[in-house]
Amino acid sequence: MKTVIVLGRGTEGCGVTQCAIQMQKVTNATILSANDKKWGRAKGLEIEQIELSMGKEWDNMAAVVNEFDLCVVYSVPSKGHPQDCQDNFLKFLDAINIRKAFINVDHKAASIARNANLKEVCEKMDVIMTHSLENDFCKFMNKNDIKTPLVKMSLGFDYDGHRQKYWRPIAEQQDNMVRWIGRTAMWKGPSIMIDFHQDALMSQGFITVLEGLEASIQYPLVLYRDNKEDKPIDRRKVVNYFRQEKDHDAHLSKFNSDQYGKEQINEGAYLYPQYTNTECMDRLSKSAFGSDLYFLKAEHYGNNIENCHAEIVASGSVPIFHKHFCDNVIHKVQGKPISQCLNSGTLGVDMTNFEECSTTMIKLKNDPSMRDDWREMAFEFWKQHSDGVDVVNEIMELATSTTENQPRGLEEFFG
Repeated sequence: MKTVIVLGRGTEGCGVTQCAIQMQKVTNATILSANDKKWGRAKGLEIEQIELSMGKEWDNMAAVVNEFDLCVVYSVPSKGHPQDCQDNFLKFLDAINIRKAFINVDHKAASIARNANLKEVCEKMDVIMTHSLENDFCKFMNKNDIKTPLVKMSLGFDYDGHRQKYWRPIAEQQDNMVRWIGRTAMWKGPSIMIDFHQDALMSQGFITVLEGLEASIQYPLVLYRDNKEDKPIDRRKVVNYFRQEKDHDAHLSKFNSDQYGKEQINEGAYLYPQYTNTECMDRLSKSAFGSDLYFLKAEHYGNNIENCHAEIVASGSVPIFHKHFCDNVIHKVQGKPISQCLNSGTLGVDMTNFEECSTTMIKLKNDPSMRDDWREMAFEFWKQHSDGVDVVNEIMELATSTTENQPRGLEEFFG
């Protein structure tokens, strides 16, 4: 089957782009990306795609799509896109005469609300997929009485391909380096990572780096513990390069790439801005520990990982994930929550167990053989759960054969 993937929002360089790349690796699909808006995070991303303007070339894009058998829409224009892009995306969908599947990867209602004409887009699809049948997107579908068949899907990753490119011998890793990758969204857990370092890791000789922080309006939530006050004063111990404050960071230069690798022990967590993916993966592969502290409501996970989770595992770092995530995601093979599984090679951390996790990390830091065993266990464990070939084939089956809704209830989530 000839498949085309449409990125209506463009090449954002975030999770949705990585999902498209993972599908392309398995299906050899063509990626068609709207270039009406440029995204800084796309810099350095390895992606094979065709770029056209949705605002000006929507009819040409539709003609390209109609040469295929299946169209998978991974993103739609946002309300911040040019108006002609928003309007013509609907014309574009109307002009497509092949089967259309929309994959929604947004978790939060606020993110869903930023999509332009989303109700109309959904009604033009043959099937829609989402993480969980209990999430905010399902509520949006129900509220707007959208009848398009909706099913739950998984997320997969090319573990073997990523490992072949980035994995290093254990001797080449910095045994005290913890590298968190993400962005400033608080459900990605940056504040937890900083507190974990300040309260438990810094005194044990660890260095913690957070990469990918945007200088957004949420920056006080990252920098301050008493962030609900009008004038917060309880500032976390950080080396802050992502949103500098003159009262605290005047002694620091503006960030440049020369800073990478110069981090010192006995300092607060290092806070760095957006990264180039391939360069970040290389740094991650040299780090003994990698972290993605993404957490949602239990019913929203749908048993899915993030691409950042998988990147950490396949780069050869020992993964540190959020305990709530590990307590609520069910492993596909072992059939139990991640935190109850055997040989996961994974640490689950939250504010309740800093001491327990740091004790294990100290052992792993001091015992390279043990750490090597852990990262190998993590690789096999998470590959069993979300290997790209298996998951993409499942998605393709859903995309081509679904004609009815799956049950939307707790029995589906726990089933």
